[in-house]
Amino acid sequence: MSKGSTTAKQEMPAWQREMYEEAYNLGKGVSQQPFIPYTGAQVAGFNPDQLRQFEATRGMVGASQQYDPRAGLQALATAPTPTISPVTGRTAQIGQVAAPQAASIQAIPTFGGATIQQLQGPTAAQIGTVQAPQFRGLLDTDIGAYQSPYQQQVIDLALQDIQRQSDIAQQQAQTRAIKSGAFGGSRSALIESEATRPFAEQAARTAASLRQSGFQQAQQAAQADLARQQQLGVFGAEQEQQRALQQAQLEQQAGLTGFGAERERALRQADLAQQAGLAGQDIAAQRAIQQAQLQQQAGLLGAEQAQARALEQARLAQQTGMAELDIAGRTAMMQPELELRARQQQAGLLGGQLEDQYRSLGLLGGVGQQQQQLQQRAMDQAYNEFLRASGYGQQQLSTLLSGLSGMPSLISQTDKKKTGAGDILGTIAGLFG
Repeated sequence: MSKGSTTAKQEMPAWQREMYEEAYNLGKGVSQQPFIPYTGAQVAGFNPDQLRQFEATRGMVGASQQYDPRAGLQALATAPTPTISPVTGRTAQIGQVAAPQAASIQAIPTFGGATIQQLQGPTAAQIGTVQAPQFRGLLDTDIGAYQSPYQQQVIDLALQDIQRQSDIAQQQAQTRAIKSGAFGGSRSALIESEATRPFAEQAARTAASLRQSGFQQAQQAAQADLARQQQLGVFGAEQEQQRALQQAQLEQQAGLTGFGAERERALRQADLAQQAGLAGQDIAAQRAIQQAQLQQQAGLLGAEQAQARALEQARLAQQTGMAELDIAGRTAMMQPELELRARQQQAGLLGGQLEDQYRSLGLLGGVGQQQQQLQQRAMDQAYNEFLRASGYGQQQLSTLLSGLSGMPSLISQTDKKKTGAGDILGTIAGLFG
């Protein structure tokens, strides 16, 4: 007796299938986009200041490496040790002593009187020329420049007032003519002309008076200005004259003072020359007498004094030789120490030069290191761009798959059961069981 079988079928909803297809198509379109490399500058080069620094560093290194301090240190190291030079002396010999000769008194020159040199007297100082002031007349002056700029306005206002009074008088004359019945005729014109005639005369007198007053005021202002200019010219000429007089007086006083000082100096010089001549003549006479006495005594003492003098000379020569020998010995003893100090100083200078070369080489190495870093950075940037292009396909594939991995799975399951004879009997047994 057989039982029934059960089958299960999984199906995806149609709407979800459409979403998968749409996401797949979008990811496929994104993944098919071509790789676009970045073509802009990615590594900054050296600026002009850095390039100038590199060139200056190379110049310093070239100048520093021109001299080899190690050769100098090696020469100092292999130099022989300074030694004390031997010092030898000599014995002074007593020279032959000649017998003294009796000396005669030489003729003493007579003194000549000193003369005072001629002095040039001071020249009288000249007063320099003084420029006389220039005077201008009123006819050479533009009086119009001194007139008031408001003169015409004042005249116009005065004439307007007179014209207004004239119009009033004319209207009154016309009114009287109308009342008397003479308006419009020659009589009316006569009345009006007689009424306005005083105002016309007054206008003429007023304009002439105002213009005359403006001209007089401008003339007075011009005269005052010319007077001030003349006073300034006279004052300047007086000041220039006083300055010239004072300058001449100062030059005259300076000349007199210089002449007096020169004359005093000449007198003093002549007096000193006179005293020097007298003193020289007296000293010459005394020296001649003393010389004769000494020579006379030398002749009397004879060979004994000559021998004593020779012995003394030999003793002095011996002392001089010993002193020179002592100085030479001290110098010879100090010379090695001085040479050693000089070598130590040279070694210090050479060591400083060598340290400067090492520092220069360090600076040059820093320049090379900076340039190497810049080149390495450019190479790394190109290599990174190569790596980015190499992984672009994998990145696009990940983009394609990411569109599907983020969607939920909504698969439904349908069970279909086929009933058999065993299932029917089991059901009946259960009902009656």
